[in-house]
Amino acid sequence: MWQVMSLGDVCTISSSKRIFAKEYKTEGIPFYRGKEIIEKHNGSTVSTELFISLERYEEIKSKYDVPKKGDILLSSVGTLGVLWLVNEDNFYFKDGNLTWLRSNEKIIPDYLYFWLTSDEAQNQIDSKCIGSTQKALTIEALKKFKITLPNVEVQKKIVSMIKPIELKIDINRRINNNLVA
Repeated sequence: MWQVMSLGDVCTISSSKRIFAKEYKTEGIPFYRGKEIIEKHNGSTVSTELFISLERYEEIKSKYDVPKKGDILLSSVGTLGVLWLVNEDNFYFKDGNLTWLRSNEKIIPDYLYFWLTSDEAQNQIDSKCIGSTQKALTIEALKKFKITLPNVEVQKKIVSMIKPIELKIDINRRINNNLVA
């Protein structure tokens, strides 16, 4: 059975703790902004390497938490709606520009990712953003998005059909990027 739910009912939606430019380092734990998340979404190599200290990362991790594999980062200022399904450990990200989603037991991460790329979700992003010169998507607006959701078993079946196609597309994108380079 399919249910209409709010996005805030199926995942935790938040952002990061503030990292100031003076905290940037030349080495350490990778620090991603919207630009780097867009590059990761496109299968490109991160072009601008920024870092924070291991000590600062460990402090944030122990006090607040950090993204894990299966979480999703969503560009939320300027270029809206670009997603990265986290597939690495030990990095942190810029507050304000990116929104962090972590699925709960009602939705599997891959299904949430695929839904967020759907026309249904992208239309909600377009209609719920604020601002005229620089568009932004707030956490509160995201929590109110409506998602039509099957049970977890059906989600797994849907993902098992879509994921192989997405992997082939990703491989082709990487091949094309290498050819261009």
